[in-house]
Amino acid sequence: MFWKYLMKIYLLSIFTVVFFCPASAQNEVLPEPQNNTYVYVQLLQQAKRLHREYRFAEAIDVCKTIINSNAVRPDILDSAKVQIAVCENSRNLVNYTFKPKITGKQKVNINNFINSYDSLPNGYFAPAAQSMLMDADKGKHNLPPVFYPVQNSKNADVIYFSSYGKYGKNGLDIYKIHRINDTLWSEPEALETTVNTQFDEIYPCISEDGKTLYFTSNGHYGMGGFDLFKCTFDTEKNTWKQAENLGFPLSSVYDDFLYIPDNNNDFACFASTRNCDRENIYIYKTEIIINPEYKPIEDYEKLQQLANLDVTADSNNTKNDNIEVNIEELKNNGDYIKMLKAAQYYNNKFSEIQKSLDSLRENIYNTENTKHQNIEQQILNKENELFDMQHTVSQLSIYISKSEYEFITEKIQPVLSDDLKSIVNIEYAVKKETATDKGNFGNKTYNNMRQSPHIEIATRQPEEQDMFNFTVNEQTIMIHDYTLPDELIYRIHVISAPDGKKIEPDFFKNCSPVTTELHKNNRRYYIGLFRKYTDAEMAANRLKTLGFNDIFISAWNSRQTVTLNEAKKIESKQKPPAAKIESNKIYRLTVGINNNEKQVIQLVNKYANGKDISKIINSRNKIIYNIGNFTTFEQAIDLREKLIANGITDVNINEVINK
Repeated sequence: MFWKYLMKIYLLSIFTVVFFCPASAQNEVLPEPQNNTYVYVQLLQQAKRLHREYRFAEAIDVCKTIINSNAVRPDILDSAKVQIAVCENSRNLVNYTFKPKITGKQKVNINNFINSYDSLPNGYFAPAAQSMLMDADKGKHNLPPVFYPVQNSKNADVIYFSSYGKYGKNGLDIYKIHRINDTLWSEPEALETTVNTQFDEIYPCISEDGKTLYFTSNGHYGMGGFDLFKCTFDTEKNTWKQAENLGFPLSSVYDDFLYIPDNNNDFACFASTRNCDRENIYIYKTEIIINPEYKPIEDYEKLQQLANLDVTADSNNTKNDNIEVNIEELKNNGDYIKMLKAAQYYNNKFSEIQKSLDSLRENIYNTENTKHQNIEQQILNKENELFDMQHTVSQLSIYISKSEYEFITEKIQPVLSDDLKSIVNIEYAVKKETATDKGNFGNKTYNNMRQSPHIEIATRQPEEQDMFNFTVNEQTIMIHDYTLPDELIYRIHVISAPDGKKIEPDFFKNCSPVTTELHKNNRRYYIGLFRKYTDAEMAANRLKTLGFNDIFISAWNSRQTVTLNEAKKIESKQKPPAAKIESNKIYRLTVGINNNEKQVIQLVNKYANGKDISKIINSRNKIIYNIGNFTTFEQAIDLREKLIANGITDVNINEVINK
């Protein structure tokens, strides 16, 4: 069942704190470690415990003690370096801390926690349909459930889900499928590297307008474990922007997952393993703050208290956290309460107008020119209304701050001025959530988990542009006995095998396209179709970096084999096609940690002066060197060959999307 996946990640987090020190010894000076593996393991576990207590600086000091030891085991040394990176990330994130408004909190059993979320009007959760399972998913029992939109929702034609993909090399990634008709859906397509990492991305959930994707990841910049993230869609580039952490304390040093906002973007629910045993988790309901006030917090006790996410006693009480003075008495001041309610009301109206304005601006490009004038007038009216609303919100905010200051410093009770009476004396819409709703949160049972719907995945036939677009992606396009076009063509011969002997697609390592031909009793396999020899040569170099060694380029003209010299002469007489610029792609080198860092830096400065060198954590929790960026594959392969020639080992080229 899907909950076993959460159980697994929680058990892993529990095991990291098996060894711990007594509370009385927490502030003592660390002893000098002996040449003893057990001592280093204890120190490492102590660092992890300190991290989970938000004592990041202390955890880093413990890890440095391990690193400065000469006899420490390599795996413990690597773990200490990774732990320092996690602590530094956490310390950076708590520099931008905000105080959420938690309106509900409930501990529930991990088996059916999704049914304790507030009802989901746009869809429901269910296990992945069998047709959606990719090769690496089969036999797995820890796949997270999938959110299926109902047919009358705005996002009814796309499903986002987590999958191990074809080969399972990068953990769980987020994929999507598009509706073709009532039951037929497109082949799964992996989202961009701005969303997916080499670690796990789970629980994708799309906003009602389809522009924001919320998901959970342990691979992006976070506090350790699973954090909450969102991505917004760039309509101009037709791609997802870089993932953003929802921030502390929604994301914590524990596992936090499945963030789902309501359609009005007023409230959201999410789950967390913080302060729980392994049989239960907490689910929280939080009021969404459009523009929260961020401030740094260094005191670990304050961080622990904030991370508890206690239910806010009064969400309308805008207490000034920068002044340690109690202003509870202001709750009894009628004028002050009116100002607070009015400020919240106008803030909500401001957000509604902004959404409406964004929709009008988008629609103007999808309508006939004859209707543009009408939409432009609506946009102008909304912009004027937005300006007036912004002025009102600003006026109220200044007056509230002034009233609180006068009360704190001189005990002056707030009194509405004449110019504010017309603003605050209005009829307010009844808040959707009552005190009773808050008290019952988590106790209600909704039908959020159901059976999987019938989904049929279409098999896409490769088009001509696919065949001439050499790629290294999730899926290998293979065509047996492909008929060559009547023109000059280059192919890269990879392997020959007796006809009838099956060559598994895994052999081709995600390279496309793969074509075959029967020659006597042997079947020849080729990767790529190219109209230019330089393109074929570039692809051959890339294939060598993937481990294909015994390969060579072959040429055909008018479906007949020709020598490479003949092919080059024919090509030289042809009019060269316009160059295709891959402006959205960049390349980076990764170098294994076993190399000498000083030597790597010297060689990069010598052969590629100006390229950045940084350290990253790979999927096996090893720190490796990252070199880039390169605008062309040729630049990356050139530096790779020079590094290898100078004794640098384990050098790989990665292709990423350039945002």
